[in-house]
Amino acid sequence: MKARLIALIALAVPLVGIPKSSGPVRLLSCVVSRAGLLEAEVENTSDATQICNLRCDYTLEETTSSHWFEVSIPARFSGIAGQFDTSRGRPGSYPGHIDSCRAYG
Repeated sequence: MKARLIALIALAVPLVGIPKSSGPVRLLSCVVSRAGLLEAEVENTSDATQICNLRCDYTLEETTSSHWFEVSIPARFSGIAGQFDTSRGRPGSYPGHIDSCRAYG
């Protein structure tokens, strides 16, 4: 019984493969809501606004798709920086990647 409970918990907890960033901006999560909205949550620890290109993966039907965001992230910001309507994306947490960031201003 205990093994079944642990297996059920392991299946219920989403696996997020978000790599740690070595720069001031981190991609905290890529999540598709029940309504099919893909959101990229980020954190900027620098004192400057950053313009970043980041990618979030998601599942649409049985296929893995990706969406690229180019977002402006204010200094010392933590929150949702990008949204995209996937229409019928499968709800859950997905991996993502920060491609590049540059200071703005």
